[in-house]
Amino acid sequence: MKVRRGIIFLFMALALAPVFGAAPERIRRVGRAPNFLVLSQDGSKAYATSYDDGRFLEVDLRRKTVSRSVEVGGSPLGFALVEGEKLALIACRDASMTTIVDLETFKIVADIRTGARPNSIAIDPRGYFAYIVDSGRTNVGTLHILDIRERSVTGTVRLGSSPFGIVVSPVSEQIFVLMGGTNEVWVIDPVSQSVAGRIPVGDGPNGIAVTPDGKRVFVSNSRTGDLTVIDAETLRVQITVPVGKMPFGVAVSPDGRHVFVVNVESRTLTALPADLSSLSGEVFSIDRGSTDVKVSPDGKTVYVLSERENTILVIPVNP
Repeated sequence: MKVRRGIIFLFMALALAPVFGAAPERIRRVGRAPNFLVLSQDGSKAYATSYDDGRFLEVDLRRKTVSRSVEVGGSPLGFALVEGEKLALIACRDASMTTIVDLETFKIVADIRTGARPNSIAIDPRGYFAYIVDSGRTNVGTLHILDIRERSVTGTVRLGSSPFGIVVSPVSEQIFVLMGGTNEVWVIDPVSQSVAGRIPVGDGPNGIAVTPDGKRVFVSNSRTGDLTVIDAETLRVQITVPVGKMPFGVAVSPDGRHVFVVNVESRTLTALPADLSSLSGEVFSIDRGSTDVKVSPDGKTVYVLSERENTILVIPVNP
């Protein structure tokens, strides 16, 4: 009995262990109004789009400084790294283009027209196709399917109103797209290139992330201040959890244990267990105007990008 009780107490202690660790550091002068962030697989670099000056940035995370940049123009937003991190695909909204940057030379190698106002990109698990969300001139959207090797659009899927934000399940390969105009997540079958489901979420969905095992999808709802948790197998909402004022960026740790949510107006970062074992989140203060969040490959650091302060906040965490 004593042994069993000790195991229970140990489990509770581990479950309640603080997520956030030592004091954070800041990387400053990260472009002008940077809005989206991606980390390299080895954790040595970060990449960001600098919206106001139309540049794509490389950040040396060890030296904590911007190491290279290239002008891509046209209000760059979401992007993805492909072909073993040799290339970056960048959605340039006002240019109506997806720009491809060679990450070795840091030069533009192609511009591909992808609708009227492309804003976000996700890659299929095999690395063959890029799925590019286009909000359109009238806010009626389109999903463009880009063959990465051929650098050509091979298909399109008609979307709903004001699409923004996309993830692909690493297991089922289903595509999940936010529909800001109708407060839904649309599920796209990549094989039939058709809509397989529509899932109602909170008001003003802005951020989306999927767990590494593909079982759950998390959606931040900016106007209702909460996080919708979707069962990716049944395509139904499991629960909606309050987080903070105007949640935006969402990220899941590589081990699938934690989900992190940026709350723009609260100026906080909320951490929750991704398995929903607790609905009481841990909160950490962040910079004004923060928009995106990413977790290092080893799970020991969280990076929060601030559009207003032009900074990356580097937060140690307990994996």
